[in-house]
Amino acid sequence: MRNLIELLNRSATDFRDRVAVVHRGDPVSYTGLRAKVEQFSRGLHALGIERGDRVALIMPNCLHSIVCYLGAIRAGAIAVPVNIRLKPEEMRFVLSDVGARLVVAHERIWPAVSEALKDVSSVQRVLGVELEAEGVTPVEAMMDAPQFTPPELVPEDVAAIIYTSGTTGQPKGAMLTHRNVIFNTRATIMGHRFVERDVHLLVVPLFHVTGLNTIMPTALYLGSRLIVSSETNPRKLFELIEQHRCTTLFMVPTTAIMLAGEPSIEEHDLSSLRLLAYSGAPMPVQAIHRLRELFPEVKLHNFYGLTETTSVTTVLASEHALSHAESVGKPVPDLKLKIVDEAGSELPPGEVGELLVSGPSVFAGYYQRPEATEEAIVDGWLHTGDKAMIDEEGFVYLRGRTKEMIIVGGENVYPVEVENVLTRHPDVQEAAAVGVEHSVLGEIVKAVVVLRPGAEANESNLRRWCSEHLATYKVPQQVEFRDELPRNPSGKVMKRRLLEG
Repeated sequence: MRNLIELLNRSATDFRDRVAVVHRGDPVSYTGLRAKVEQFSRGLHALGIERGDRVALIMPNCLHSIVCYLGAIRAGAIAVPVNIRLKPEEMRFVLSDVGARLVVAHERIWPAVSEALKDVSSVQRVLGVELEAEGVTPVEAMMDAPQFTPPELVPEDVAAIIYTSGTTGQPKGAMLTHRNVIFNTRATIMGHRFVERDVHLLVVPLFHVTGLNTIMPTALYLGSRLIVSSETNPRKLFELIEQHRCTTLFMVPTTAIMLAGEPSIEEHDLSSLRLLAYSGAPMPVQAIHRLRELFPEVKLHNFYGLTETTSVTTVLASEHALSHAESVGKPVPDLKLKIVDEAGSELPPGEVGELLVSGPSVFAGYYQRPEATEEAIVDGWLHTGDKAMIDEEGFVYLRGRTKEMIIVGGENVYPVEVENVLTRHPDVQEAAAVGVEHSVLGEIVKAVVVLRPGAEANESNLRRWCSEHLATYKVPQQVEFRDELPRNPSGKVMKRRLLEG
């Protein structure tokens, strides 16, 4: 199997009238899904979308987020799922940087998208999902275009570009190939042991790699059923599991913690569940124990991955969930991991250094960022930027990050993104952002600010300023004012000192 469209075609042939996707209670069969994908791809072709054009998808989890993703790829375009939590100026950067030629936007996100589209010269057409607005063509109007011969897709072709937080303050587009995604599909089957009869509750976003590259294509490959939702409320999740007899649920630790503490759990029949998986941030050990108490027969999987490895890199199987609760598991088959010191020398088991990954899941590079790509991939090894240790048994333990990234409820935040916004405020002389522990979100952003002489900005002013320019999860929840920032002899801000108070 060489690409995602071959995967879809094979499944539509093998599973035909079996339900593939359910959204808002409406089922779509495998043949129906293929038909919708083909219709959308024909519409794109009729609009002049050509091989290699970038099609941005800005929508919450819904049927169209799958149809438009696969349809764009079938037309030969590169799909660019965009985080719907971004502020307009953040979206504008992504759309401009990737040179999006066409945007598909959902009604729910339209206010931000319409603002973001200002001054983006590359975008020639906007399609709307459940959206009526001036200059926007409904997706449904594109579904009756004539047949065409889609381009041949090879494993090395880029299927999607997903933007990650950037160490320099601007995100970078990670290019993921068909080979990457097909490998990740097989790795998911081996690592998470997906089976054909599964009913997957898909609530993790389809603009992140877990939903896009782990759950969705693997379910379609096996002929399983996807229950697609954006719901995160524990009670609502329980209702969906009970209603659809869901067997798996993937989530960020924030959601897992809320599930573990939800008092209504006893009111629902959750006996269909066989797998709960969590990733994206450290998982508190006490929450794992609580999940085991609540779901004694359910498999608990921790796993680790990043955009640049397409998704799944390691899996901690259920039999080790408690005995190795602080581990993210062992690498999936055909991936190699090693730990190196600052000089690049491999370290023995038990020593902490930077985690490197090699294998078929490693991305093709950053879009139009050759220098960043060369820095990230050296001699076939991806430098993850994560500090880790591998023990004698091969279990991987994360020990922090070499790049100061903050993880808020599973979303990555680089401090420099926050610092750049703060220092644009007229009252701010300099600022530093750090992550502080939070019982539910894992971490939250704290800003330490030095005001200009005579300035009078307060915490409320600065948080409001940040909320106008940053996604909500990036906005500092704490702001501390100081006369100066602690620096080492070379002038670098000592972030650790900021955490010491």
